[in-house]
Amino acid sequence: MNYAIILAGGVGSRFWPFSRELEPKQFMRLIGQESLLQSTIQRLKGVVDAERTFIITNSIYFYEVKAQIAKFRIPDKNIILEPQGKNTAPAIGLCARLISRMDKEAVLIVLPSDHYIKNVENFKQTLKRAFASADNGFLVTIGVKPNIASTGYGYIKIKSEAKNPCLSGRQDKPKVYLVDKFLEKPSLDNAAKYFKNKRFFWNSGMFIWKAGVFLEEMRKYLPELSGQLNSIRSVKDILKVWPEIKPISVDYGIMEHSKKIALIPADFFWTDLGSWDALAEVCPKDDLGNVSQADTCNLDNRGVAIFSKADRLISAIGARNLIIADTPDALLICGRGKTQDVKKVVDILKSSNRKERLAHFTEKRPWGTFTVLKDSPGFKIKLIEIFPRRRLSLQRHEKRAEHWVVVSGAAKVTAGNKTKIVRSNESIYIPKGTKHRLQNILSKPLKIVEVQTGSYLGEDDIERFEDDYNR
Repeated sequence: MNYAIILAGGVGSRFWPFSRELEPKQFMRLIGQESLLQSTIQRLKGVVDAERTFIITNSIYFYEVKAQIAKFRIPDKNIILEPQGKNTAPAIGLCARLISRMDKEAVLIVLPSDHYIKNVENFKQTLKRAFASADNGFLVTIGVKPNIASTGYGYIKIKSEAKNPCLSGRQDKPKVYLVDKFLEKPSLDNAAKYFKNKRFFWNSGMFIWKAGVFLEEMRKYLPELSGQLNSIRSVKDILKVWPEIKPISVDYGIMEHSKKIALIPADFFWTDLGSWDALAEVCPKDDLGNVSQADTCNLDNRGVAIFSKADRLISAIGARNLIIADTPDALLICGRGKTQDVKKVVDILKSSNRKERLAHFTEKRPWGTFTVLKDSPGFKIKLIEIFPRRRLSLQRHEKRAEHWVVVSGAAKVTAGNKTKIVRSNESIYIPKGTKHRLQNILSKPLKIVEVQTGSYLGEDDIERFEDDYNR
């Protein structure tokens, strides 16, 4: 049987300021009406059934993944949670281990959750060709023929086209190739050489193989990791084993060493959307090469791409070859060709403990969202939106009091030993140290303005007693 493993645990730092640590790019709608994760699942329709589709992600993203996959009817038990990100080899190995315990003959399709693919039918046909190769004991990778000399991708070198076709296809036009070696992201000079040589492909990070074959190669080339994963008999064992696992990529740990690797060329358009430049390339452009996904006023711009999540006009005059990405709390202006360096900005924000790398003004929670409208010494103002029929945890705060004003909807408020319904244009005060809970009792969103007052207003000043989301 065929199974899918979708890798959805990355933080997407090169897409800052849109992508944040708590809201990474795989959950965003960058192209079309679905998120990148949802588009990845949609592409598998007719290839892998929902009950055999697995998503591995960081534990902090569980409720976001759960919400995004609901329409595909993928069971919650198919969401595999990593306590910490350990790179691709442990993530894939863990899923392979769990799936092989259910089906020893399982064939796995491993896909990143943040790619963009056109020609979906060709993609499906490529997967079907890969199944035959995987059945013959190969670790199959999908290679993409370079269209530019890019330094942003790893490369794969195949053996001679004419002499070493393997597994399928006509001798005069082979469809599957034996792999000579994997190469890291190159210098510009080497990328130019690879681009001119027909034996080089971009490494797409998409793989197809039998679970048993992959686990055997892991035992051979990553014996310590193999032993650690073998001690995991169910998801309950992950927490015990995971802290001891060393991070390593599947490319570096296995694919660079295995003698069982085959490559199938991608017969479809592919990009890993690894940077703002990559996104700008696939977006519609005007006659001067400008991209506008915002409320803009452009004069004499060339090669300028503007993206916005902020509710404001952006005007640019006489600009050349820029990326502009705007959000309510952060603005990125970057030269085209320099967007791989956005990760360095995120590293600086992280070392400076800046909140802009972590979350947006509007932060998501399993029960809804909140937006910080004002944050000053001694008080903070939030707009809180609670989804229909959802509720927050029963909690209290040691250092702050809260005053709630219902803007729309009706709230069931627990404060101490009392419960009260608070409706639109009504308010209630929650003293410091009081156990309290907010609940939306209607089938439409509840909106509340919250005013916090106190000596400390951090999000960690919270003691939970009951929580629907087991936080």
